[in-house]
Amino acid sequence: MTNPTAELQQLTNKSIIELFSVELKADVHFTKTAQSGTYSQSGTTITISATGHGLPVGTLVVLDFTSGNAIDDIYTIQTESSNQFTVTATVSQSTSGNVSFNSNATPTVPTVYLFHAGNNMKDSLDIVWQSNTYTRIPVKADGFKYTGKGKMPRPTLTFSNLLGTITAILQLTNQTTAFSDLAGAKVTRRRTLSRFLDATNFPSSVNPYGTPDASSELPREVYFIERKAVENRNIVSFEMVGSFDLFGIGAPKKLVTRADFAGVGTFVNF
Repeated sequence: MTNPTAELQQLTNKSIIELFSVELKADVHFTKTAQSGTYSQSGTTITISATGHGLPVGTLVVLDFTSGNAIDDIYTIQTESSNQFTVTATVSQSTSGNVSFNSNATPTVPTVYLFHAGNNMKDSLDIVWQSNTYTRIPVKADGFKYTGKGKMPRPTLTFSNLLGTITAILQLTNQTTAFSDLAGAKVTRRRTLSRFLDATNFPSSVNPYGTPDASSELPREVYFIERKAVENRNIVSFEMVGSFDLFGIGAPKKLVTRADFAGVGTFVNF
């Protein structure tokens, strides 16, 4: 087994691996092609049947399973033919039903981006988690702490822009809606332990920290990009908000009356 880099040697079986997905908003950041079909899952292989889907191997796609027990998530297309493609699930089961998904009108342009602030141990390239490849890029996220003072956290997500990677993504999305700058994009913070990472990240495909388990992860945290805070040749930084902080969104959405709860609107002095 080849020696890992010094940085990765500092990992333990309890080290937390932090990853981020950025899902673009349909018809704001890309012109969508709404597609639907059927699926069947055997073990961890899900076969999607969708006539003329037009998606090549390696495409990231967000699948919404509208019936059956398959799990909605981001998947990477593993194999494809004219009317079918397969993806790999995190949970082994046998089920089938209907599925829907959006693709870009330009199939080679992604609708989802995955990032991780590190690299694998095999060849110091991108990391793989749940059969999805997370692009290695310096990225920092902070501000997730809840204070308990009634104010929702507004985390910031900051990327290195030395190679112009993030600016290139902004230019693509702004072609659909000028100056959108990824506002409204869904950001999911994903965390797992190093001992659960896919074996393909390690020399000889053996995880030295434990046993790979794609279903083991900490609760996901979902935010939405509110605005681009900084963009220059060095960094691009975004401010994020929770779903309740989005413009035009309130909680609760249902008006509660005395028919639902007798105490509504009643004040009692003790």
